Amino acid sequence: MAELEHTVRKGEAPALIWWCMFGGPFAWACDLGFSYVLEQHTCSTGHHYVLHVITVVCAIIALTGLAAGMAAYKRVPEEANDHGVRPMDRTHFQILFGMVFSIAFTIVIIAEAVPRWILHPCQ
Repeated sequence: MAELEHTVRKGEAPALIWWCMFGGPFAWACDLGFSYVLEQHTCSTGHHYVLHVITVVCAIIALTGLAAGMAAYKRVPEEANDHGVRPMDRTHFQILFGMVFSIAFTIVIIAEAVPRWILHPCQ
């Protein structure tokens, strides 16, 4: 806990907090990009499972952002809240924001996977 507080007081954010905030959007971008690029390949070869593997891997990546946020949340002192003005209060808010972001982008990845399960890739 003291290490996190020292790092935050210096004005730096630990890697766990960065990954917590940007893991979900990164996973969604990878899912969208790789699914778009490999769509023609799955249609021509008939290997439709590739799109599903991409979805599962990207959803797991997004959930690692949630896990990173939970690990960072355990390090934050109990007196920190998301309404204060101290550096640890801002860190507390960033962690909560990142965990919600990770969950939201996991839901987006799953929502984008529904048409891939229902429709044929060649349509």
